[in-house]
Amino acid sequence: MNKLVGKVVVITGAGGGLGKYIALRFAEEGAKLALCDINAETLQETADLCKTTGAEVFAQAFDASILEQSTQFINATVEQYQTVDILVNLAMAIQPPHSFLEHTRETLDISYQTGLVATWDLMKLCYPYMKEKGGKIINFGSGSGNEGQEGYAAYAAIKEGIRALSRVAAREWGVDNINVNVVNPGAITDGIQAYIDTLPEGHRSPLALGFSETAIRRFGKPYEDIAPVVLFLASEDSRHMTGQTFNVDGGVIINA
Repeated sequence: MNKLVGKVVVITGAGGGLGKYIALRFAEEGAKLALCDINAETLQETADLCKTTGAEVFAQAFDASILEQSTQFINATVEQYQTVDILVNLAMAIQPPHSFLEHTRETLDISYQTGLVATWDLMKLCYPYMKEKGGKIINFGSGSGNEGQEGYAAYAAIKEGIRALSRVAAREWGVDNINVNVVNPGAITDGIQAYIDTLPEGHRSPLALGFSETAIRRFGKPYEDIAPVVLFLASEDSRHMTGQTFNVDGGVIINA
């Protein structure tokens, strides 16, 4: 416990899904949180949940794909806390699966702007504060890219772009003692579970949504399975790791 006491953590996409539970885990570890999401209502729910732990929480709803809004958010965060120590980039719009031939430039652009562009901008905006004393950046990839999951051409392509960006930044910013790593998560979020519950009897399984069977024969949970790994990457325990991708997916992808 208390691995992040006094650390200022920016978490994008904190209004739900993995972001909600990562924020909660970090709050329990003593972090000072700067949370954002495009959905003001769900963001406030996350902020209120984190405050129950006694954590300091600053939350602002905005569209992370718009540079001016991201800039204003980071400026407000620094005004509140004086610095940024850790950045967790989760924000990205997810569209219903459809074949590559059905994808349009518009669907590609949505993934590009909300995923790669938002991640790119937030990394650059936080860099000046991390450069002063080191820092941690945790970006998110996806098994969609690793596996070539059908129906997710744009999403997978952008997630692989985020992984490539992370590797470059890890090399360029290593001299500044900034660690940049990627998590490929495999977990059933509240939203996914709610959708599964609407499926016909006999089809209420993540496998029906295109999830792959895991080696350990269970699907991950955001708070119990994903958040601790992100915490590890945000803490000093991972100080000698950078430019890596961590497949936290129960063994869907097992590298030699």
